[in-house]
Amino acid sequence: MGYGDMYPVTFTGKIFTLILIPIAIGLVTYILAQFAAALIEGKFTSEVKRRKMNAKINRLHQHIIVCGYGRVGKQVISQLEKEGKPLVVIEKNSQELENTSNLLYITGDATDDDVLISAGIKRADCLVLALPKDSDNVFITLTAKGMNPDIWIVTRAEKHESERKLYSAGADKVINTASIGGHRIAMSVLRPVSVELVENVLQNEDAFYSVEEIIVGGQSPLSGRSLKHSRIREMYGVTVLALKRGEKIINNPEPFEPLLANDIVIVFGLDEKLRKFEKVLG
Repeated sequence: MGYGDMYPVTFTGKIFTLILIPIAIGLVTYILAQFAAALIEGKFTSEVKRRKMNAKINRLHQHIIVCGYGRVGKQVISQLEKEGKPLVVIEKNSQELENTSNLLYITGDATDDDVLISAGIKRADCLVLALPKDSDNVFITLTAKGMNPDIWIVTRAEKHESERKLYSAGADKVINTASIGGHRIAMSVLRPVSVELVENVLQNEDAFYSVEEIIVGGQSPLSGRSLKHSRIREMYGVTVLALKRGEKIINNPEPFEPLLANDIVIVFGLDEKLRKFEKVLG
Protein backbone atom coordinates (compact mmCIF):
# COMPACT_ATOMS: atom_id res chain seq x y z
CA MET A 1 0.00 0.00 0.00
CA GLY A 2 1.20 3.45 -0.79
CA TYR A 3 3.07 2.65 -3.99
CA GLY A 4 0.07 2.06 -6.20
CA ASP A 5 1.14 -1.42 -7.38
CA MET A 6 -1.83 -3.07 -5.65
CA TYR A 7 -4.80 -1.11 -4.39
CA PRO A 8 -8.54 -1.64 -3.98
CA VAL A 9 -10.66 -0.42 -6.84
CA THR A 10 -14.14 -1.33 -5.59
CA PHE A 11 -16.05 0.57 -2.96
CA THR A 12 -16.23 -2.51 -0.72
CA GLY A 13 -12.48 -3.06 -1.03
CA LYS A 14 -11.76 0.55 -0.09
CA ILE A 15 -13.98 0.28 3.00
CA PHE A 16 -12.25 -2.98 3.99
CA THR A 17 -8.83 -1.34 3.58
CA LEU A 18 -9.86 1.64 5.70
CA ILE A 19 -10.85 -0.75 8.49
CA LEU A 20 -7.82 -3.03 8.09
CA ILE A 21 -5.15 -0.32 8.28
CA PRO A 22 -5.95 1.05 11.81
CA ILE A 23 -6.58 -2.46 13.15
CA ALA A 24 -3.21 -3.66 11.86
CA ILE A 25 -1.41 -0.60 13.21
CA GLY A 26 -3.11 -0.99 16.59
CA LEU A 27 -2.33 -4.70 16.77
CA VAL A 28 1.35 -4.21 15.96
CA THR A 29 1.59 -1.33 18.45
CA TYR A 30 -0.04 -3.47 21.16
CA ILE A 31 2.34 -6.39 20.57
CA LEU A 32 5.39 -4.12 20.68
CA ALA A 33 4.10 -2.41 23.83
CA GLN A 34 3.54 -5.73 25.59
CA PHE A 35 6.98 -6.95 24.60
CA ALA A 36 8.64 -3.77 25.88
CA ALA A 37 6.61 -3.89 29.11
CA ALA A 38 7.66 -7.49 29.73
CA LEU A 39 11.33 -6.57 29.33
CA ILE A 40 11.09 -3.50 31.54
CA GLU A 41 8.97 -5.23 34.18
CA GLY A 42 11.32 -8.20 34.31
CA LYS A 43 14.35 -6.00 34.84
CA PHE A 44 12.49 -3.86 37.36
CA THR A 45 11.27 -6.88 39.33
CA SER A 46 14.75 -8.38 39.31
CA GLU A 47 16.26 -5.11 40.52
CA VAL A 48 13.70 -4.76 43.32
CA LYS A 49 14.32 -8.35 44.41
CA ARG A 50 18.07 -7.77 44.38
CA ARG A 51 17.78 -4.61 46.50
CA LYS A 52 15.52 -6.30 49.05
CA MET A 53 17.93 -9.22 49.27
CA ASN A 54 20.93 -6.92 49.75
CA ALA A 55 19.07 -5.11 52.54
CA LYS A 56 18.43 -8.42 54.32
CA ILE A 57 22.07 -9.45 53.92
CA ASN A 58 23.25 -6.12 55.34
CA ARG A 59 21.17 -6.76 58.47
CA LEU A 60 22.70 -10.19 59.11
CA HIS A 61 25.16 -10.74 61.95
CA GLN A 62 26.88 -13.93 63.11
CA HIS A 63 25.66 -15.72 60.00
CA ILE A 64 27.19 -18.43 57.79
CA ILE A 65 28.55 -17.83 54.30
CA VAL A 66 28.60 -20.77 51.88
CA CYS A 67 30.76 -20.43 48.78
CA GLY A 68 29.58 -22.69 45.96
CA TYR A 69 26.13 -24.02 45.05
CA GLY A 70 27.30 -27.25 43.46
CA ARG A 71 26.83 -30.85 44.52
CA VAL A 72 28.55 -30.43 47.90
CA GLY A 73 27.28 -26.92 48.53
CA LYS A 74 23.66 -27.93 48.09
CA GLN A 75 24.01 -30.66 50.72
CA VAL A 76 25.58 -28.19 53.16
CA ILE A 77 22.90 -25.57 52.55
CA SER A 78 20.08 -28.12 52.90
CA GLN A 79 21.32 -29.19 56.34
CA LEU A 80 21.90 -25.62 57.52
CA GLU A 81 18.40 -24.61 56.43
CA LYS A 82 16.91 -27.53 58.38
CA GLU A 83 18.70 -26.20 61.45
CA GLY A 84 17.35 -22.71 60.80
CA LYS A 85 20.80 -21.11 60.52
CA PRO A 86 21.04 -17.67 58.85
CA LEU A 87 23.20 -18.00 55.74
CA VAL A 88 24.28 -16.32 52.52
CA VAL A 89 25.35 -18.22 49.38
CA ILE A 90 27.98 -16.97 46.95
CA GLU A 91 27.73 -18.47 43.47
CA LYS A 92 28.87 -17.40 40.00
CA ASN A 93 25.94 -19.00 38.18
CA SER A 94 22.77 -17.82 39.91
CA GLN A 95 20.19 -19.35 37.54
CA GLU A 96 19.31 -22.16 39.96
CA LEU A 97 19.36 -19.80 42.94
CA GLU A 98 16.82 -17.48 41.31
CA ASN A 99 14.17 -20.18 41.68
CA THR A 100 14.73 -20.50 45.44
CA SER A 101 12.27 -18.65 47.65
CA ASN A 102 13.96 -17.58 50.88
CA LEU A 103 17.64 -18.28 50.18
CA LEU A 104 19.85 -15.18 50.31
CA TYR A 105 22.63 -15.16 47.72
CA ILE A 106 25.28 -13.03 46.07
CA THR A 107 26.07 -13.49 42.38
CA GLY A 108 29.81 -13.31 41.82
CA ASP A 109 33.24 -14.84 42.27
CA ALA A 110 34.05 -15.65 45.90
CA THR A 111 37.73 -14.94 45.24
CA ASP A 112 36.78 -11.27 44.73
CA ASP A 113 37.16 -9.15 47.88
CA ASP A 114 34.10 -7.03 47.08
CA VAL A 115 31.90 -10.11 46.77
CA LEU A 116 32.97 -11.37 50.20
CA ILE A 117 32.35 -7.94 51.70
CA SER A 118 28.88 -7.86 50.10
CA ALA A 119 28.12 -11.20 51.78
CA GLY A 120 29.05 -9.71 55.16
CA ILE A 121 32.36 -11.49 55.72
CA LYS A 122 33.34 -9.06 58.49
CA ARG A 123 30.14 -9.82 60.44
CA ALA A 124 29.93 -13.57 59.76
CA ASP A 125 30.67 -16.33 62.26
CA CYS A 126 31.50 -19.10 59.81
CA LEU A 127 32.64 -19.52 56.22
CA VAL A 128 32.05 -22.78 54.36
CA LEU A 129 34.09 -23.32 51.20
CA ALA A 130 32.51 -25.91 48.90
CA LEU A 131 34.24 -24.93 45.66
CA PRO A 132 35.67 -27.78 43.54
CA LYS A 133 39.13 -26.17 43.06
CA ASP A 134 41.46 -26.43 46.06
CA SER A 135 43.42 -23.42 44.82
CA ASP A 136 40.30 -21.24 45.06
CA ASN A 137 39.59 -22.50 48.57
CA VAL A 138 43.14 -21.71 49.66
CA PHE A 139 42.96 -18.20 48.22
CA ILE A 140 39.57 -17.44 49.79
CA THR A 141 40.77 -18.78 53.16
CA LEU A 142 43.71 -16.38 53.14
CA THR A 143 41.50 -13.46 52.10
CA ALA A 144 38.75 -14.20 54.64
CA LYS A 145 41.17 -14.55 57.56
CA GLY A 146 42.67 -11.20 56.59
CA MET A 147 39.26 -9.55 56.69
CA ASN A 148 37.93 -11.36 59.76
CA PRO A 149 40.60 -13.17 61.86
CA ASP A 150 37.95 -14.64 64.19
CA ILE A 151 35.83 -16.32 61.51
CA TRP A 152 35.58 -20.12 61.65
CA ILE A 153 36.44 -21.62 58.26
CA VAL A 154 35.38 -25.10 57.16
CA THR A 155 36.60 -26.03 53.71
CA ARG A 156 36.40 -28.85 51.23
CA ALA A 157 39.56 -30.46 49.83
CA GLU A 158 39.76 -32.73 46.82
CA LYS A 159 43.45 -33.62 47.07
CA HIS A 160 45.19 -35.00 50.14
CA GLU A 161 48.19 -32.70 49.68
CA SER A 162 45.88 -29.66 49.74
CA GLU A 163 44.86 -30.28 53.35
CA ARG A 164 48.17 -29.01 54.75
CA LYS A 165 48.04 -25.92 52.55
CA LEU A 166 44.50 -25.11 53.67
CA TYR A 167 45.41 -25.46 57.35
CA SER A 168 48.46 -23.26 56.77
CA ALA A 169 46.24 -20.67 55.11
CA GLY A 170 44.08 -20.48 58.24
CA ALA A 171 41.32 -23.06 57.76
CA ASP A 172 39.92 -24.42 61.04
CA LYS A 173 38.56 -27.65 59.57
CA VAL A 174 39.37 -29.36 56.28
CA ILE A 175 37.07 -32.07 54.93
CA ASN A 176 38.55 -34.39 52.31
CA THR A 177 35.46 -35.56 50.45
CA ALA A 178 37.31 -38.32 48.62
CA SER A 179 38.66 -39.81 51.87
CA ILE A 180 35.26 -39.71 53.53
CA GLY A 181 33.62 -41.36 50.53
CA GLY A 182 36.27 -44.06 50.36
CA HIS A 183 36.01 -44.75 54.09
CA ARG A 184 32.25 -45.04 53.86
CA ILE A 185 32.47 -47.50 50.97
CA ALA A 186 34.99 -49.62 52.88
CA MET A 187 32.82 -49.64 56.01
CA SER A 188 29.81 -50.65 53.92
CA VAL A 189 31.80 -53.69 52.80
CA LEU A 190 33.28 -54.57 56.20
CA ARG A 191 30.37 -53.68 58.49
CA PRO A 192 27.24 -53.40 56.32
CA VAL A 193 24.76 -53.92 59.16
CA SER A 194 26.29 -51.18 61.33
CA VAL A 195 26.40 -48.71 58.44
CA GLU A 196 22.81 -49.48 57.51
CA LEU A 197 21.72 -48.98 61.12
CA VAL A 198 23.42 -45.57 61.35
CA GLU A 199 21.95 -44.46 58.02
CA ASN A 200 18.46 -45.56 59.03
CA VAL A 201 18.71 -43.64 62.29
CA LEU A 202 20.15 -40.43 60.84
CA GLN A 203 18.09 -40.41 57.64
CA ASN A 204 14.76 -41.54 59.04
CA GLU A 205 12.09 -39.23 57.61
CA ASP A 206 9.65 -39.94 60.45
CA ALA A 207 12.10 -39.18 63.27
CA PHE A 208 14.92 -36.62 62.98
CA TYR A 209 17.98 -37.66 64.95
CA SER A 210 21.10 -35.54 65.15
CA VAL A 211 24.22 -34.79 67.18
CA GLU A 212 24.28 -31.47 69.02
CA GLU A 213 26.91 -29.45 70.89
CA ILE A 214 25.50 -27.67 73.95
CA ILE A 215 27.43 -25.41 76.33
CA VAL A 216 26.77 -25.87 80.06
CA GLY A 217 25.60 -22.55 81.50
CA GLY A 218 26.68 -21.38 84.94
CA GLN A 219 23.04 -21.09 86.06
CA SER A 220 22.03 -24.51 84.75
CA PRO A 221 20.55 -26.84 87.40
CA LEU A 222 22.85 -29.58 86.06
CA SER A 223 26.06 -27.55 86.47
CA GLY A 224 28.33 -29.24 89.03
CA ARG A 225 26.34 -32.48 89.05
CA SER A 226 27.70 -35.79 87.77
CA LEU A 227 26.27 -37.51 84.71
CA LYS A 228 24.88 -40.26 86.89
CA HIS A 229 23.02 -37.92 89.23
CA SER A 230 21.85 -35.74 86.34
CA ARG A 231 19.91 -38.72 84.91
CA ILE A 232 20.11 -37.19 81.46
CA ARG A 233 19.07 -40.32 79.60
CA GLU A 234 16.07 -40.96 81.87
CA MET A 235 14.87 -37.38 82.21
CA TYR A 236 15.54 -35.93 78.77
CA GLY A 237 15.83 -38.93 76.42
CA VAL A 238 19.23 -37.99 74.95
CA THR A 239 22.61 -39.73 75.10
CA VAL A 240 25.86 -38.03 76.07
CA LEU A 241 28.62 -39.05 73.66
CA ALA A 242 31.48 -36.86 74.84
CA LEU A 243 32.49 -33.76 76.78
CA LYS A 244 34.86 -31.01 75.72
CA ARG A 245 36.53 -29.21 78.62
CA GLY A 246 38.87 -26.54 77.37
CA GLU A 247 41.09 -28.25 74.82
CA LYS A 248 40.48 -31.71 76.29
CA ILE A 249 37.87 -34.06 74.84
CA ILE A 250 36.47 -36.76 77.12
CA ASN A 251 35.03 -39.55 74.95
CA ASN A 252 32.39 -41.86 76.44
CA PRO A 253 32.61 -40.13 79.87
CA GLU A 254 32.28 -42.12 83.08
CA PRO A 255 29.01 -41.88 85.08
CA PHE A 256 30.68 -39.89 87.86
CA GLU A 257 32.17 -37.29 85.48
CA PRO A 258 30.80 -33.87 86.54
CA LEU A 259 29.23 -31.30 84.24
CA LEU A 260 31.09 -28.03 84.72
CA ALA A 261 30.19 -24.54 83.55
CA ASN A 262 31.40 -23.83 79.99
CA ASP A 263 31.78 -27.54 79.21
CA ILE A 264 30.60 -28.49 75.74
CA VAL A 265 28.37 -31.55 75.88
CA ILE A 266 28.07 -33.60 72.68
CA VAL A 267 24.70 -35.35 72.78
CA PHE A 268 22.70 -37.55 70.41
CA GLY A 269 18.93 -37.82 70.17
CA LEU A 270 15.72 -36.64 68.56
CA ASP A 271 15.73 -32.99 67.54
CA GLU A 272 12.79 -32.07 69.74
CA LYS A 273 14.37 -33.69 72.81
CA LEU A 274 17.70 -32.01 72.07
CA ARG A 275 15.97 -28.62 72.01
CA LYS A 276 14.39 -29.24 75.41
CA PHE A 277 17.69 -30.44 76.86
CA GLU A 278 19.44 -27.36 75.46
CA LYS A 279 17.08 -25.10 77.42
CA VAL A 280 17.87 -26.96 80.65
CA LEU A 281 21.63 -27.03 80.09
CA GLY A 282 22.06 -23.53 78.72
